[in-house]
Amino acid sequence: MQKNKRRWLGLFLLVILIMTLVSGCQSQTIASVGPTKTVTDCMDREVVIPADPQRVACLYASTAHIMAMLNQQDKIVGIPNGIKRDVLMTYKRPDIDSISVPFQEGSINIEELLATNTDLVLIRESTAQNKGEVEKLDKAGIPWVVVDYASLEELEKAITVAGNVFNESERAEGFNSYVRDTLALVEHRVYGIPDSSRVAVYHAVNEAARTDLNGDLCSQITDVAGVINVSTEGGSLISDAEKTMTTLEQIYTWNPDAIIANDANTTKYILTDSKWTGLNAVKNKQVTTLPVGVTRWGHPGSIEPHMAALFIAKLFYPDAFTDIDLVQTTRDYYKNWFDLDLTDEAITDILSGEGMRLSK
Repeated sequence: MQKNKRRWLGLFLLVILIMTLVSGCQSQTIASVGPTKTVTDCMDREVVIPADPQRVACLYASTAHIMAMLNQQDKIVGIPNGIKRDVLMTYKRPDIDSISVPFQEGSINIEELLATNTDLVLIRESTAQNKGEVEKLDKAGIPWVVVDYASLEELEKAITVAGNVFNESERAEGFNSYVRDTLALVEHRVYGIPDSSRVAVYHAVNEAARTDLNGDLCSQITDVAGVINVSTEGGSLISDAEKTMTTLEQIYTWNPDAIIANDANTTKYILTDSKWTGLNAVKNKQVTTLPVGVTRWGHPGSIEPHMAALFIAKLFYPDAFTDIDLVQTTRDYYKNWFDLDLTDEAITDILSGEGMRLSK
């Protein structure tokens, strides 16, 4: 009887050992297949990843946009649902509606993600700081790289990181150089405009009362464009990790000369809602929707802030940009950096801010 107990105990321990080994092997399968390399991500983490990633899940919208710029869009196997609303992304990936959505409302669906057989995941910093979310990836053995930014400087770093990930460092540096050159051109053109002639602008980020915080990507765009961003001049602002909100009362206190909005519906709301009609910008019909291309040019997650700066500066200081044909500049930009031959109609839609991002 005692011998049988010992034998059964031995078999039980053996089964446990085998299960542990199998589990450990499964958790390391994706990370250990094929050659690897080490990259440094946007949180300065050194990460071992596949040397040539082939199946990539983008759990932050901007990472998919960056992959499209690097001509790596065919490797995308997972995206946030919002990417399916970006019309130019559907040009880059006609099958975008069928791509898996393993990340919604800040949470990773690990079963959905594993079903994509991804060999690399790109995430934003807020996801990386969520212990529960990254544990899902670590337990599954899926390598993850942080590609995120909140300023022009950080965007340049994010593009560089992505270039290293996809062995496209030369193209990444070329794009960064184009961004720097465009921003420098705009800054040079508006440099001599006296303060008394600068336009005071309120920027509505998607929602009418969502705006910019001094030092963030959007405020840097308006700084380069030479306008006075009223929300950075002081006043009632409530900020968290995701957004900065103000009040209509505060906007009336600022009473800007003009309003720019990231969303056409927001523009229509501001122009038609009776609560806004007392503002000078609304009275004078100085409310403009910013362009929408691969990204919304003036959005905090835009990879196209240089295009937003050029558009805003030309809008308010046209005499300084008489030689700039924005239609041709936009056409060339999307051809050179996204390999897209756009129709006149598409460019018109991009510059109007309408029709290039589908409704929910």
